[in-house]
Amino acid sequence: PTEMIDVVFVPLLAYDKQGNRVGYGKGFYDKFLSECKPNVVKIGLSFFEPEELIEDVFENDVKLDFCVNPNEIISFI
Repeated sequence: PTEMIDVVFVPLLAYDKQGNRVGYGKGFYDKFLSECKPNVVKIGLSFFEPEELIEDVFENDVKLDFCVNPNEIISFI
């Protein structure tokens, strides 16, 4: 059950310095994360550094709380 989940790891194609993300799931993660409890921790996993800004952000896109890349852990909260 989604109410039992405390942390979700999200694979990424790209993300920006504000925690917006572009992924592989065709909206799967946005739908899934919106069903989780509000305080679930969302951690992106990426091989790359963040983009300055992703402009194709939609109202129902769920932002990351953190992102882990090979060089650092970035906090967006």
